[in-house]
Amino acid sequence: MNLGIESETLEFKKTTGEVDKAMDNIASMLNKHGHGTLYFGVSPNGEVTGQQISASSLDDVAKKVKEAIKPMIYPEVKREILGGRDVIRVDFSGKEKPYSSFGRYYKRVFDRTEEMTPDELKRMMAETDRSSHWENNLTQYGLDAVDKDSLEEFYKRAVSCGRLEEMAAYNAEELLTGLGLYEQGKLTNAGYYLFSNKKPAVLKLAVYVTDERINFSDIGRIEDNVFNLIRRGFSYIKEHINWRVENGNGTSRVEVPEIPVEAIREIVVNSFAHADYRGISENEIDITPTKVEIYNPGQFPAGLSPEMFARQRIRSMPRNRVILNTLYKSKDVEIFGNGFRKVYALCDKFSIRIEAAFENDGFAFIFYRDTYQEHVTQNVTISVTDHDKEVKIPTEARVYMLLKEDPTQTRESLAEKTGRTVRTIQRALDKLSVAGKIRRIGSNKTGYWEIF
Repeated sequence: MNLGIESETLEFKKTTGEVDKAMDNIASMLNKHGHGTLYFGVSPNGEVTGQQISASSLDDVAKKVKEAIKPMIYPEVKREILGGRDVIRVDFSGKEKPYSSFGRYYKRVFDRTEEMTPDELKRMMAETDRSSHWENNLTQYGLDAVDKDSLEEFYKRAVSCGRLEEMAAYNAEELLTGLGLYEQGKLTNAGYYLFSNKKPAVLKLAVYVTDERINFSDIGRIEDNVFNLIRRGFSYIKEHINWRVENGNGTSRVEVPEIPVEAIREIVVNSFAHADYRGISENEIDITPTKVEIYNPGQFPAGLSPEMFARQRIRSMPRNRVILNTLYKSKDVEIFGNGFRKVYALCDKFSIRIEAAFENDGFAFIFYRDTYQEHVTQNVTISVTDHDKEVKIPTEARVYMLLKEDPTQTRESLAEKTGRTVRTIQRALDKLSVAGKIRRIGSNKTGYWEIF
């Protein structure tokens, strides 16, 4: 039996051994026509050769589509018998292009699949409002699903910064409607993720003892709305990075972070504003001795990078235009398309190394911390003096050396000698304890530190 020739919406694969390549074909047809059909068990010339189908074959194909194609689609995968032979038929459709396969974007040229150039992808994004379908779709939730505290806090911030006109009398329904987040008595998807009390978004947090990320000193998983998670993520990083104390004007002393907090905040906001919420997605913040890594579950445009947006002044390509516009009003987003430029400028100014790591389902932005690569497990013998404070020695190493000299020292005395804050010293003590380098003996007042 012969099914004819392949076309712009029809693709043949001889076996499921070609399933990865089949994902590229699916993405190309979605980008060109928004639908298509693909067969496993049919040769490229249309001859039905058959496909061995096990109990898990159909599920394996469906899982591969879920893994590879973004935004997520829901194909119909079924077994058919053609000319007495078993084949697998996959029918698919989608309206939220551009679609990618394993992080890359493809186009259909008659019966061929070709990778898009960066210019072709940019044109497709410019021609397509990537957010309109998903963000503006109505949910099943009404005003009773709104986190009132979050919405009121947003309103106060937006009014105080002058980006939202004050209402004669605060009204949640009127506010949400004006923002395009509420219609026909229902929250839109954008409104649901921004201000719902149903905890629609997830943020995973961890502080690791080593860069290998095996042992951790702190770990958590928070479910909340986007507006709240931005603040909680930003606060978490500020709490777990190092701060040093410097003399300010006159006799005042100021705390200075190892990474500019304005740059951190921009990336945290970006990770939520541009995340892909149309599938299973979780934002993530990982802190190691040498890195702060912020993961965004939204693929970066193929062929582009954050540095290109910063250095070449490429126009912003918002995934979630409504969410971004709302965060702009509360000044979480300062200027459209300016975030990466601000981050790179700040990191250039303070000599902070940064990079982006791209994955199939998203990308991570990495800040390298203001420390050397030495760890407390090394045999450090230098002494700590006022002169040494000008040398960038890891806080844990400095605390470890001071405790070796005098195991009875308190957090306050360690803070004074190192020029760090008490909270930074406490985090260093926690890390040293988890690493097995120190152990507290006795009470906080009369005890001492056992050094290993």
